[in-house]
Amino acid sequence: MTRVALVLNPAAPRSRAAQEAVESACAELHLPGPVLLRTTVAEPGADQAREALAGGADRVVVAGGDGTVRLVAGVLGEGVSEGVRGRGPAVLGVVPSGTANLFARGLGLPLRDLRAAARVAVGGHGHPVDLGRAELTDDAGVTTQHPFLVVVGLGHDAETLAALDRRLKERVRWLAYFEPGLRRLARPGRPVVLSLDGEVERTEQLWSVLAVSSGRLPLRARLVPGARPDDGQLHVVLVAPSGPADWVRVARTGFGGRHTPHPALRYRRGRVLAVRPAEPALVQVDGDVVADIVSARVALLPGAVLVAVPPPARSPAS
Repeated sequence: MTRVALVLNPAAPRSRAAQEAVESACAELHLPGPVLLRTTVAEPGADQAREALAGGADRVVVAGGDGTVRLVAGVLGEGVSEGVRGRGPAVLGVVPSGTANLFARGLGLPLRDLRAAARVAVGGHGHPVDLGRAELTDDAGVTTQHPFLVVVGLGHDAETLAALDRRLKERVRWLAYFEPGLRRLARPGRPVVLSLDGEVERTEQLWSVLAVSSGRLPLRARLVPGARPDDGQLHVVLVAPSGPADWVRVARTGFGGRHTPHPALRYRRGRVLAVRPAEPALVQVDGDVVADIVSARVALLPGAVLVAVPPPARSPAS
């Protein structure tokens, strides 16, 4: 019998409703009620995931935003080596109750109907999804490890998130990202040293560099047209606009899905990206900002985590 643990972020919007939805889903499937593990500021998800596994859970459901989901996924994918397709020790279920819920969007999980999301999280079949790992070194020489499922961003992308008005975010949710982003559109790029999959390093003048696993945004926009959270590819986006016309091109690519080369927006694919900014910079990992980073190594582990998704649609009988 499936043993369910619920890692709940009580600060997330609709957290109480999400908890009730998971409890209801367990009852519908004739399963014992979930073991409830609440996150805290000091322990935002990873410790709860380890506790769930130690207690014998074979399904760990997360009710929270992308930050909580990535930390739990990082624990479920521990022990998987780079370049080796693996499986976590349990299936990860997601009941999206954060602000943007980008990972859930990328997988096509229910976003507004918490009960539908909970039924998938508790009873859906496990589908292998890629897990990213970012190794960040700060200006004091301290290196930290950060799992991710959506995107790692360095440059003005991270600065936009750092400038986000939290009170505005609570009121208008993901629309709050527009105001700080628009204020930075005219900011110049900065020198960044890049190397993908061990190639010779080169210096680029960039507004932002993104390492993307799953790139679906609100309003059906995409960071990388065609990128999927299970395609085994680390999609690298080099953003270097020189004026308003280039920003229009960037927007058209994101909303229209066309993937045409241009100096303002270039795409590459690989497995390991090494980045060194010219001066200490902010880095965002699935929306969580890390300060004073002098180097980053971003890698992708294909199929490292099993995530609960709806069953595939059956073909009509002939």
